[in-house]
Amino acid sequence: MSKRYSVFQWLLSFITPVIIHKDQSEVNSVLETTLENGKLVLNTAHANYSYGSLYRVFIKALLRFNLDIKNKKKVLVLGMGGGSVVKFLLENNTLAQLDTVEIDRKVISIAKEMFGLSPTDRLRIYAVNAIDYINDCSEKYDLILIDIFIDDAVPEFCFAESFWKSLQNICLPTCDIVFNASMKGNHLKHNLDFLGPINLKEKLRIEQNLFFLLQPAVSK
Repeated sequence: MSKRYSVFQWLLSFITPVIIHKDQSEVNSVLETTLENGKLVLNTAHANYSYGSLYRVFIKALLRFNLDIKNKKKVLVLGMGGGSVVKFLLENNTLAQLDTVEIDRKVISIAKEMFGLSPTDRLRIYAVNAIDYINDCSEKYDLILIDIFIDDAVPEFCFAESFWKSLQNICLPTCDIVFNASMKGNHLKHNLDFLGPINLKEKLRIEQNLFFLLQPAVSK
C-alpha cells in the first residue's frame, strides 16, 4: 500500500486528526480515512469503523473471552469495515480460511486502497447483505464475529430471532460467536433471551460496547 499522506500530515496527526480521504456511499453518508497519532483509521459520521477505538475494544473482547483463535479452521466476519479485525485474525491464525461480508462496496474499496486488504487464497470478501449471505451459505464455521453497524447503530435485524435461527444453520457444533451488540446507550435495551437455537455463554461491556459470546445450542 502506498501511503497517501505527507510527513507534515503525519506529524500534524499527533496534534489533531488529519483527514486524508473523504467519500460517501449509498450505505454511509460519510466515510473518512483519517490520520490519528500517525496511524490511518476509517471513520463514519459518528463512529470509528476500523483501526481505531472500535478495533481496540473488539480485540479486548476477543482476548477477555479467551478464545482459541489460532486453532479455528473456518472463520466468518459479518461487517468487515476497513478490515482491522480481519488483519488481526490473519496475523493470529496462519491456517484458517476467512470469509468476510461487507454490504458497502465503497468500504471494501477503501479497505483495499487505503489499508491494503485484498482477497487472497485464505481471504474471501463478499459484497452482500449479511442476511442474504447467511441464507445462501453452504459453509460451516467454527468462529463467527458479528460487527455490523450502519454508522454508529446496530441494525435491528441483528436482534431478530430469524437472524439467529439462520445463523445456527452455518455453525459447527463447537462454533464460537462473538456479537458486538451496541455502541450507544439506547441499544442496551436489547437482550438475547429469545435465542432458542443459541446459548449465551458470557457477556461483557467494554467502554460503550456490549459484547456477547454465544454458541449453538443444537448440533446441525
